[in-house]
Amino acid sequence: MRFNSYEFMIARRFLVSGRSQTVLIILGIAIGVAVQVFLISLMDGLQRNLIQRTIGSSPHVTIAPPLSSPQPLGIGGGAIDDYQRPLKTEESEILSWQRYSDYLGSFEEITVAAPMINGNGYIEKGRSSFPVLIKGITLPEADVIYKFNKNTVSGDPRPGGNSVLIGVASSEKSGLKVGDSFYLRNQKGTGDYFSIKGIFDLGSSAANNMVVMSLDRARNFLDITGISSIEIQVHDVFAADDLAEKLRASLNQVKVESWQEKNQELLSGLQAQDTSSAMIQFFVLLSITLGIASVLAIVAIQKSRQLGILKAMGTNDKSAARIFIIQGFSMGFVGALIGILLGLGMTSLFMFGTKSSGGPTYELKITLTNILLPALLALLSASLASLVPARRAAGLNPMEVIRNE
Repeated sequence: MRFNSYEFMIARRFLVSGRSQTVLIILGIAIGVAVQVFLISLMDGLQRNLIQRTIGSSPHVTIAPPLSSPQPLGIGGGAIDDYQRPLKTEESEILSWQRYSDYLGSFEEITVAAPMINGNGYIEKGRSSFPVLIKGITLPEADVIYKFNKNTVSGDPRPGGNSVLIGVASSEKSGLKVGDSFYLRNQKGTGDYFSIKGIFDLGSSAANNMVVMSLDRARNFLDITGISSIEIQVHDVFAADDLAEKLRASLNQVKVESWQEKNQELLSGLQAQDTSSAMIQFFVLLSITLGIASVLAIVAIQKSRQLGILKAMGTNDKSAARIFIIQGFSMGFVGALIGILLGLGMTSLFMFGTKSSGGPTYELKITLTNILLPALLALLSASLASLVPARRAAGLNPMEVIRNE
């Protein structure tokens, strides 16, 4: 579609002559775009913050022993058939975990695959007993998942020997501090004395109720030959489910579970947020489209005489239609630019306001997509809305208009 210079000139004069209507439409588009930029950034920020708080310091995919009857280790799908099955069956432990770790290292989407030992125990202090989760780890693999270096609030984040880390919940309940010694009893009734090397805060009550020690010390303390699980983190958290499906096809004698399967309620909440956000955006765009179409339709009626004269002077139907398309596009373009600036201003004020008032500490996710998408949709809506008066202008009979005038 080619536009002529006089079409731009006529469209500009129409916009200037009805400046109050033009300003209101541009303002409406700007507010609509600003609301969408702010809303999308807010929703993305909320989701990112929620996911970070929920699974930021936890595995995205977990490989654990099967819960069914004892079965020999088998790795199906022909992925690593050269691995011999051990004579000892694996039900509650993964004995050949090094081979699994080697195999997982071939997946580019995996950030880290860390062997873990999990168990239950009790911190005993005087006549009191406090239940805790016992976790054996290897560094630096476990630090990629649990970020002990970052989340240790006091002491040293590196356990070793009988020096362990404990969560803030365990520390508060037992009154233990860095440097204190305590007696830890395992689920079999035996125990040993440990000293606290560091205290961490992982952001959840369950995680903060852990006692963390080295993998070898946990294996000896809990009387475990292999490991309890392999915990995996991936580059893209939402790709964890696809990776889990892929691993199930090749590792068919162990249980593979993604964070999505463990957090169905969280996923339902995120989907509800996405749905509500999409509905709001749809109705905002619908309001913009109807508003522009209505105003330009009125302009087409008001300018019927001028259009009739232009058509009588040789302006064809397509040129008459293009005048209104130019108007719609121009208002959409200006409104979108102003809306982007307003939207960025709203997000900045929101983040400043919440921080200065002690509100939420998460930040809105402002990306190029979150900025351009609402602007492009508003521009498209404005252009589509201009087709209504454009069709009217194209079908206008100049002789009837001039006669009626």
